[in-house]
Amino acid sequence: MPLDDRERQILADIEAHLREEDPRFVRAVGTATVTLRARRQFKLAVIGFALGALLLFGIVIHIAWGLAGFVIMLVSTLHGGHMLKRLGQQDAVPGLGSQLPGGVRRYLNGHPPRE
Repeated sequence: MPLDDRERQILADIEAHLREEDPRFVRAVGTATVTLRARRQFKLAVIGFALGALLLFGIVIHIAWGLAGFVIMLVSTLHGGHMLKRLGQQDAVPGLGSQLPGGVRRYLNGHPPRE
């Protein structure tokens, strides 16, 4: 439901008053978004997966290194998948929310990808 001119003016006045009263809060709210946090978490999951893969090769040295690497890779993959799902739900990347589950279903059912 679109706002009328009076409501827009009221919101603009509130925003201007808040900007004057507490600029640090406005800066914090304006820059930190859920999407930014989810993207950062996804990047950390990718780094964790790479670290886990390196540790997995440590199985040559000791089996505990290999098991630790596998666990890190598993946790990173699950966490990264969860972050991708959150990004898709927020539609931060247009169409991602429907592409991921739909693409996986098509792949598992043996259908060719859509162009």
